Amino acid sequence: MAHSLTGFLRRYARDEDGVISVMAVGALVLALAVAMIVIDTGAMLSAYRNQQAATDAAALGAVRRIAEAQSAAESIFDLNEFPPGDMVATPLYYAADPSRAPDDRFFMEGETASDGTVVDTSSFNAVRVTKRSQSPTYFARLFGFGNLTQIDTDAVAALTKYVSFSAGTRIASLDAGLANQILGGLLSTTVNLSLIDYNALADANIDALEFLDALATEAGLQAGSDTYGDLLEAGVTVGDILGAAVEVLTGDSFEGDPSVATLALQTALSPVGSTPVDLGDVLDLAPIAQRTVGSIGSAPGGDVPFNLFDLVSGTAMALGEGQAVGFDTDVNLGSLASVSGTITVGAPMAHMAVGKVGDSVRTSQVTVQLSAQVSVPLPLLGQVLDIPIYIDAGSGMAEVASIPCITSGTHAVLAATTSAGVIRYGTESSTVATISVPLLLTFQLSGAVPVGASGPTNINFSESEFGEVKSTSSDVVLISELTGATEIEDVTLLGILNLTTPVAVVEAALLSSIAGALAPLDAVVTSLLTTLGIKLGAMDMIVHGAKCRAPTLVS
Repeated sequence: MAHSLTGFLRRYARDEDGVISVMAVGALVLALAVAMIVIDTGAMLSAYRNQQAATDAAALGAVRRIAEAQSAAESIFDLNEFPPGDMVATPLYYAADPSRAPDDRFFMEGETASDGTVVDTSSFNAVRVTKRSQSPTYFARLFGFGNLTQIDTDAVAALTKYVSFSAGTRIASLDAGLANQILGGLLSTTVNLSLIDYNALADANIDALEFLDALATEAGLQAGSDTYGDLLEAGVTVGDILGAAVEVLTGDSFEGDPSVATLALQTALSPVGSTPVDLGDVLDLAPIAQRTVGSIGSAPGGDVPFNLFDLVSGTAMALGEGQAVGFDTDVNLGSLASVSGTITVGAPMAHMAVGKVGDSVRTSQVTVQLSAQVSVPLPLLGQVLDIPIYIDAGSGMAEVASIPCITSGTHAVLAATTSAGVIRYGTESSTVATISVPLLLTFQLSGAVPVGASGPTNINFSESEFGEVKSTSSDVVLISELTGATEIEDVTLLGILNLTTPVAVVEAALLSSIAGALAPLDAVVTSLLTTLGIKLGAMDMIVHGAKCRAPTLVS
């Protein structure tokens, strides 16, 4: 029996009947495997490419409507005939930081970005869109891999928005004589510009990015390697600022002749060209600080400008920190004979910036000590009284609230906040002024008008309003309100007045004369503060320009 079984197996091994069928089955299995690889994988890759394209489009569209990113992304998927299910659009903050890996440049709400931004909803500038779907399989199911395969796609799009703006600019009522005294004193030189020169500076805007690139060259920095943040830390002189501004001004095309502005700029800053200046006290470059010099560029017609008057006054304030700069003026208006005094700039704070949403600039606190020479008719003898008036003009802040990039044109919204201030009789150390007329009388003069802090107040700038001054409202009429709060006490009559004039009559005459004589002082005070971009109880702002770059995929 064993011998028969052995023989059978030998004959079976030599039998080749049916071998073609076995090979055919193997070939079929191999063909199905190839079909699975080619057809199913090809179908999956095609589905992935189509879904990725739709995801990219959704991210690019959602970042333009970042406040409603989810619904915007869903609409775009629907337009591309993709069901919007299993899709999430997440607003983010994107920092273009070349020192970080691309995937490490995104920050969620509540995080602190690498550029120092504390991320909240107002600072979002990017949207991440993730999409999950199921693609059908055709042959993979024969091998137990299931009927569907999962496809995941994601894309991040960023929308870069810049605005160039200044806080505390009020060129319209500038007095050239006072401006020369104040700016010259802060610069420790003599400035002799006419009102035409000042208006030429106020009307001249230079491209911010071209200016910064030129300034980096003046400071010896290298394009492509050094950053704009390095520029803020570099040793910059007034001459570097002047050279860069003139290079851009004379190399660009303006409406009108830029030669007047160029000459005014050189006249104001050339005498102090070798003086070092802390650029951060003049300009705020927060949104581009980590970008390499020359990496941003500027498209014609889409420039973000700096204003030359702000550049001059900001430089003067940075150099004149803490200096008490003297001035005098012969107003020759009725009984207000003249005004003299000093003006002091507190710690300088940049009041001109290229900024993004959430960035802000501040004007400096300024104190003014006035001595108003007032002609007061007294019985038998007219007299000129020296009346001290002290003004504390608190700092103001302008913050970029939003930069709506809309089809009808770029807009900007600035939020204005003012600090408390005061105008009163007396000096910094005394709230009462003792007035003495030799041989006639002495008296105490007091009174104050406090100005409370206000804001933030949102001020909207449409594209057609770029270059216009807008202000927060202020109901304070400085001198008229001060004279209304005037009190005269401790009147002591001396000499001949004591024999002929009752005290009450003298008090009434003094109050009336002082109130009338000080009325023209409002114009003088406004011009003084105007020179340095300060306004008591209010905030002046200008948007010079804004740029909304096309959304780009950054991941």
